[in-house]
Amino acid sequence: MEIRDFIDLEFGGMLECLDRLIRIPSVRSSAEPGAPFGKEARRVLEEVLKTASEMGLAIRNYENQMGIVDLSDGLEPAIGILCHADVVPAGTGWIHAPYRATLDGDKIYGRGAIDDKGPLVSVLYAMKYLKDFCPPLRHGVRLLVGTDEECGSQDLSSYRQRESLPPIIFTPDAGYPVINTEKGRAVASFLKTLRPSAPGKMVESASGGGAVNAVPDRAEALVSGFSAEELYAAAARSPSGIRYDFTPEGGGRYRILAAGKSAHASAPSTGENAVTGLIALLSLLEPDWEEIAALFPHGETDGTSLGISCADSVSGALTASFDVLSYRAPDFTGTFDIRFPLGQTGGTLLQLLRKTLDAGGFALKGYHASEPHHTPPDSLLVRTLLSVYEEASGKPAKALATGGGTYAHGIPGAVAFGPEVPGDDNHMHAADEFIRVSDFKLNTELMIRAVSKLDEALTF
Repeated sequence: MEIRDFIDLEFGGMLECLDRLIRIPSVRSSAEPGAPFGKEARRVLEEVLKTASEMGLAIRNYENQMGIVDLSDGLEPAIGILCHADVVPAGTGWIHAPYRATLDGDKIYGRGAIDDKGPLVSVLYAMKYLKDFCPPLRHGVRLLVGTDEECGSQDLSSYRQRESLPPIIFTPDAGYPVINTEKGRAVASFLKTLRPSAPGKMVESASGGGAVNAVPDRAEALVSGFSAEELYAAAARSPSGIRYDFTPEGGGRYRILAAGKSAHASAPSTGENAVTGLIALLSLLEPDWEEIAALFPHGETDGTSLGISCADSVSGALTASFDVLSYRAPDFTGTFDIRFPLGQTGGTLLQLLRKTLDAGGFALKGYHASEPHHTPPDSLLVRTLLSVYEEASGKPAKALATGGGTYAHGIPGAVAFGPEVPGDDNHMHAADEFIRVSDFKLNTELMIRAVSKLDEALTF
């Protein structure tokens, strides 16, 4: 059967499979017995393995952390495909239901549609096609399905301590044509004690953000002693792009809600950061908040005010996104996400941050970093995947860099291949995340062709 005929025939089943996965809100939660990343993560993993088993594929559950799906059972896996079934929180601002696959025109909406449940379904059906309609492959193919990619990839780290990975690895968790370079990532948190400047006027509490790798679309604060006129005057002087609402709470208190637009933390300029928007407003009410606003000016995403701005010609400019805020008078804590280019290191970045934070009276509370990842563009894997994409698209292709981090990061020779097509914005990590029907089908086709061509190209 021709590939596209198969995909058209199976599309109804693909959509139903995607809907089953999206309906499981597989955001990481507290560990439970037998569920290291929470019960929903375990539930979605069980659903994936059940589906794969019904397709006649060999399955194994690795400690309720990762699922193993093998094609050509009995052959040593040479080609590995890494996907994840966990998602970031839904957040707010959805028009379509976040936890169901909604087909609306040529788009399928739902959390995980593009990141990474849609691509996972494509890989499952690609393996089904290769098993049912193709001659036996010369090399084993292994799909690894994780449940903690969005929160640090402890699943993959645990797996790699006990199991070996196939020598050829790619993940459909970024974009086409091929992503061979991923910026380094650092996550830093800090603490500062604030004091009200005027008797009777204070910011009592503030909070915003959920996932460290997503630009927050909502933040709120509780203030006391300020008149409605003062609040509205401050809002009029605050950044455009943020909507402020003020709700009287009684006793001279107001609750402030700042609403922005979510985005992936690797591309913060595509969103409107509600946390920095709230800080900008509060800095007009309380002088102590001016120091925080000076470090994280609303709309600045290159780390200039933190003293860490840098760029290179391969991976581009550093980005910084203030993603999580927690304040209960007088203690302020914040966490921000940094994606840094090939020319920078996590150690040097730490030194620069300490210098800036110390000068402002901020205490660095936590810091961890992973170095940039780069696979040479002339590697067999990159050349093969580029040729697959060129044949399907009819356009010349070259390997690209991304600020996003994937399972490929830190695995020598690994790359990302799909699913986003160049020039499209699928609202990854934002409200109304979607995958186009045409891209869902194309991704499935490219997974089939990629495995087939790699199987032919490998000489071992």
